[in-house]
Parts: sequence; structure tokens; C-alpha cells
Amino acid sequence: MVNIVRRRILQGTALAGGLAAARSLLPAPAIAQIPKGSGEVVVYDGGGSWGEAKRIAYFEPFERETGIKVIAQPRTDTGAVRASVLAGAPRYDVTILPGGKAPTFERDNLLTPIDYGYFNRSDIDGFDPIKLGKYTVPAIVYSLFIAFDSAKFTSDAPNSWADVWDVQKFAGRRSLMAGTWASDGGTFEAALMADGVDPTKLYPIDWDRAFKSLGRIKPNIVKWWNNGAEAPQLIVDKLITAGSAWNGRVSAANEQGAKIGYTWNQGLLQYDCWVVLKGAKNADNAFKFLAFASRAENQAKFVQHILYAPPNSQAFKFVPPERAKLLPTSPEARKQQIVQDYAFWNSQVDGKANTEIAVAQWERWLSGGR
Repeated sequence: MVNIVRRRILQGTALAGGLAAARSLLPAPAIAQIPKGSGEVVVYDGGGSWGEAKRIAYFEPFERETGIKVIAQPRTDTGAVRASVLAGAPRYDVTILPGGKAPTFERDNLLTPIDYGYFNRSDIDGFDPIKLGKYTVPAIVYSLFIAFDSAKFTSDAPNSWADVWDVQKFAGRRSLMAGTWASDGGTFEAALMADGVDPTKLYPIDWDRAFKSLGRIKPNIVKWWNNGAEAPQLIVDKLITAGSAWNGRVSAANEQGAKIGYTWNQGLLQYDCWVVLKGAKNADNAFKFLAFASRAENQAKFVQHILYAPPNSQAFKFVPPERAKLLPTSPEARKQQIVQDYAFWNSQVDGKANTEIAVAQWERWLSGGR
């Protein structure tokens, strides 16, 4: 999972400050259809079911409507993407960055401001709870939540991080994402909620309290997982009874016959975003593509093929109720979760971002030096 600089996301200041420079704010009628074009646009694919969903919902329909050829490029790590921009030959026109990584690209002047002139006004207004930014268009929303073995817990199952930490009442081994992933894994936030911190008061992270809480669960950890596939597999293999996982991975496992339970309660909404790289050869076509991919109807088609939630909340008008209830931004799921604060994770203390501070402290803690 790919796991979105915006300022305080929930307050929408990224939208207020970021879009001021874009022509999307100029008075204009809604654009019913993106103008025909020519040439191509090089877009991050992502592979697997994610790439297939994008092909069906975005790539092929966009080509038919605009005449612009989509060149789908496979995944590469963010370091290679960064290097390609610095070399003056960006690998993509449009790529996707994890929420925690996008601010570093903006800070280092590696992105192109989004031209919102091709976007429908209703789509611009529909992005909620995660807003559009000067350089970023939310692409998918997913949840880092509590997953458990539903065969083990048939009536009374873990419903909070405190429950996950309670290995007496909810017996069994545990797994959480490695703290070296900092914001991506939600491990520090989970530790604080397990210790009784209100989900709305997690930031700034109290490092001492978080590590003290992690120390309580550490003896019961089978593995600090490092990729999204590991978390549900540990439950399937009966190595753990509860832990953290991404909703898309759990849903995919269940569609293959797994019996993994989960709760939205105290979940962390995370997101990836589309960006246009600095120096993109096909920037105007990139803006057209992003406008197309931001349409409510197209995002509704996308979620029919993979359970990543649509960042345009208007898409739910076109999603069947039985499908919508599986998505982390459905009304019922949304009210039980918070949006992870990437602004905190990328803010700096004494010249170091909190992501770097987390990794350094995690390594010290694992080695017993903290």
C-alpha cells in the first residue's frame, strides 16, 4: 500500500492558502466535460488490483473522453522519484505519494502547483474530510484499524486499543506496525489511545507516554510488521489474535475466505495523494487527468473494484449501500475515526521532522537505550 504540505488538514487551511494561486478560484461555470486534447500523460500505475481499478475507472475512460493517451508506469520507490525530478527527468507526470511523504516533496520544491481550472466546482467542494491542497489532490483514503481473529472472539471482541493491550481479557499474541514507519503505521497513536488519551488530543505526540505504553504490550508482540500483507496473514496463520491492519488488506483477505473481524472505532484515517512532479512534460494533460479522476461518479466506479474510500464525499451518492458500508469514510465509519495529522508528523523540532525523531527514538527503544 502506498501509503498526503498541507497545513491543518481538517481546518482546510491547505485549501485556503494553497488554491489561492490556482485558477480554480476564479469565477467560472462548472466544466461538464474536459476539453479534447492530444499527446499523452504518464501516470503512476501501482499494479495489482489497485492498478486494475485505476485502469477501469480512470485510465481508459479518460482516454475515450479526451483523446489523451495514458501511459501507465509501474511503481517505484519515492527515493527514485525524487532523484528523477532532481535530475530534470521526472519519471511520471502524475504520481501518487503517501500522505506523510508529500510534504517533504513540497518543501524541497519538487512539485508543480495544481491548476484546478478543469475541475468541476461541485467536485472541489466535495473533498471531505481531507481537503485539496496547492500541490496535492487526495487520491484514496484508507484506515489503519484494529483487526482480530473472529473465530477466537465470537461474542466479545476487542473494540478499542485499550482492549488490544488487554491480553488478559482478550487473550493471545499481538502485532503492530514497526515504529520505523513513523506516521504510516499509527503505532504511536495506538499506544497513546491504549493508555487512555482522547483520540482528538493525540497531537503533539507525548513520546514518553507512548513508549511507556508500548513497553506494556511489547512482551506480547509476535512481530512488528513491515508491509500491509503481513498483518492479516498473521491472523490467518493463527500467530496472533489481534493487532493493527489496513482495511483494504483485511477486506481483500476476507474476500479470499479469511475470517478477520475489525472495528472502525479509534481507527486512523490515512490517505495518499496525486501530485504533478516539477518539470513534468505533460503538465496540462496531468491537470486534465486529475480533474477526471476527481469526479464523484468516477471515484464511485473506482471503489467498485477496490475498497479504498473516495476522497470526494459526493461519490457516495453513486455507491451502492452494501459497498459503502465497507468503506472507511462512510458516515458510520467516519464518525468513529480521526484523520491522522500529517502536519504534525512533518513539522520540525531543532531541524528534524517528527518522522525522523520517531524513527531515532524507536531504534533506541528497541535496543534498550531509551
